[in-house]
Amino acid sequence: MFKPLALAAALLSTAPAFADVSIKFVGRDAGAPVLATSVGTNSATGALNYLDNVSGSFQAYCVEPDQPFALTVKGFKTYTAGSFTGTQATLLQSLYSSSFQSVNSVKQQAAFQMAIWEIITETTGSALKITAGANQGSFYLTSSDQPSNAVQALATHYLSAAQDYSGPALYSLTKLSNATYQDLVVATAVTAVPEPESYALFLAGLGVVGLLARRRLPR
Repeated sequence: MFKPLALAAALLSTAPAFADVSIKFVGRDAGAPVLATSVGTNSATGALNYLDNVSGSFQAYCVEPDQPFALTVKGFKTYTAGSFTGTQATLLQSLYSSSFQSVNSVKQQAAFQMAIWEIITETTGSALKITAGANQGSFYLTSSDQPSNAVQALATHYLSAAQDYSGPALYSLTKLSNATYQDLVVATAVTAVPEPESYALFLAGLGVVGLLARRRLPR
């Protein structure tokens, strides 16, 4: 069983804003469709399964449809953990907050991946749409068979929900970057209100941090 949020939680709790992490591609879910898009005829969709040497297995989504992923036989590769900025960060957060919790099936994962690619690639003011036609932008579906149409309809729903979302940020998003292989996005849920026990531990931790700070010279 893959734990989608494990790596992101570890990164957010232990790593600085930008840090290196070693991860290994394990595979993608069986049955995830390979669709024809404006970036090529073999765009593999769906969630990607990875393994890191700290917190175990996790799932990620690709943010570079024109880059290859590191095959399992290539072993662990080093990625830099960082964050998204600007419009991409806002729309990705809205996409995850509005729809990620309901993404489970292979078709839903494929559509969610398409929505991510659309948000990442459309940075010039083009409409958020993955169908060919007027104001189509740089990324869109070029196939029109039944599986493609089903994914397109669901991705359109996700993109619409993201644009309409005005609620709180429900996830923290981490960007994993590599110069050779696909950059990735990993999500971890945000806990809005800590449990009483957690809050007590948090306050105790602040006390320890304060004590340590008094014993150190200012930076």
